[in-house]
Amino acid sequence: MSLRIERTEYDPETGYLYYVFFNPHWELEADEVKQRVPLEVAVSLTETGELADVTFTLPKPCRNEQALSFIHRDQTVGMVNERIFVAVPGQSGDSVMKALGALDLDVAGRIVGMEIKCGIPGPQQLDRAKAN
Repeated sequence: MSLRIERTEYDPETGYLYYVFFNPHWELEADEVKQRVPLEVAVSLTETGELADVTFTLPKPCRNEQALSFIHRDQTVGMVNERIFVAVPGQSGDSVMKALGALDLDVAGRIVGMEIKCGIPGPQQLDRAKAN
């Protein structure tokens, strides 16, 4: 299976919003998500803001074979104990940062995707930070 990632346009207030599809045949529709599990992720971004790597610790409710069924099928995803590592083919990260994420589970309890909110400071925010 191949990993699929969607990214919104850059917003100066909120940065980027990414969605990682662990089930490449699944389409993002709110009524398809039966449970959303919040978590903290570490992301590596390219100089153009593309997602290069993602890592996170699986929440306890998601540490079972059923929840991991799509993740185990993807060759770009590795797992060591309860830690998940996602490497996006063809991308090389230039910077690493923490971000807020949420795992989406379908009605069968399988992790189908993950939303990542990655706030990258724009020029206005950097100017404000320097002024303080």
